[in-house]
Amino acid sequence: MKRREFFKKAGVTVAGAAGAATLASPALSQGRTQWIGVSAFGKAGLLGAAYENFAKTVSTLTEGSLEIKLYHSGELVGGLEALDAVQSGTAQMGYGAPYYWAGKSDAISFVAAMPYGLNAQEQNAWFYYGGGIELADETSYNPLGLKFLPLGNSGNQMGGWYAKDINTVADLEGLKFRMPGLGGEVLKTFGVNVVLLPGSDVLPALTSGAIDGTEWIGPAADLGAGFFKVVKNYYYPGWHEPATVLDAFFDKGAWDSLNDTQRAAIEQAAMATNLGVLSRFQAVNNASLKKLVNEHGVQLKPYSDELLQAIGERTPEVTAELAKKSPEATKLYNSIVEWREGMVQWSGISEGKFMNARTSAPFKTI
Repeated sequence: MKRREFFKKAGVTVAGAAGAATLASPALSQGRTQWIGVSAFGKAGLLGAAYENFAKTVSTLTEGSLEIKLYHSGELVGGLEALDAVQSGTAQMGYGAPYYWAGKSDAISFVAAMPYGLNAQEQNAWFYYGGGIELADETSYNPLGLKFLPLGNSGNQMGGWYAKDINTVADLEGLKFRMPGLGGEVLKTFGVNVVLLPGSDVLPALTSGAIDGTEWIGPAADLGAGFFKVVKNYYYPGWHEPATVLDAFFDKGAWDSLNDTQRAAIEQAAMATNLGVLSRFQAVNNASLKKLVNEHGVQLKPYSDELLQAIGERTPEVTAELAKKSPEATKLYNSIVEWREGMVQWSGISEGKFMNARTSAPFKTI
């Protein structure tokens, strides 16, 4: 018997399969709702903890009228199956990164990050004050029967881990590299064999030689992933993901069935989690980077000017062509590019010069 058919016969319509055994009917009769949440990420680490805290906050803000029972990657479905689980009705919400679902939408990867695009502050400004959430819904999530909210941001990522030195454009030819999203599409044009793998499969692939390198997130997450055990060349900056939003996605029918208080609670909890994840990454990345270099012998290396220039020149061509695939992708792309134009000017004035200038102030603890 199929899972969904079983639940229909059992009379359970609010919770998915895994939650049925723990969902008490008295709670339902008292107007309480239990959702199932799935994730592309494991329970251990920063993102697993953030997801748990989000669910607890929702429960607190709704005084228990909405409970979300979480299943992390591999506990109910595989990490890259999270969106399918929500679409099928197995779960009512999921957690991942928008570019994981590129096969579902021509537009959705633009929601995650655009190479040489917006940093985290600029991206959040677009989501909350530039109509970004509404555009993401309109162009990417609603057509899939889903509702979107930002649920974390990595900030500027690292460029990635490589088994060999990468100095010239020629070094990219034939490279087997794990990179999702638009950055991977750009690398393909340089002859890179781009591979998409869930996090749990990356270290084994590096160890076996199935891939020659990988990007992940940044020092804190990369340290926990253990990539330094296999490769030592760690490149920066993360041109491909100057900031990457993580997505909460909800079954649209389940979302619409909530009352105003419950929806507001989710929105506020998601906003708090979005800020919290970004702040947490910022807080721990530098200490983790020092540990990688000083304790694990990682070689920290900048991408060459040749590579950054060549990739930067190619990126607008590749992303524009991808955006032409559908009216939805074009609309989303144009909004981001227009927002970026204003941000480049303002950030250059407000942040750019200052970041260089502050090195001239030699503060010391007293």
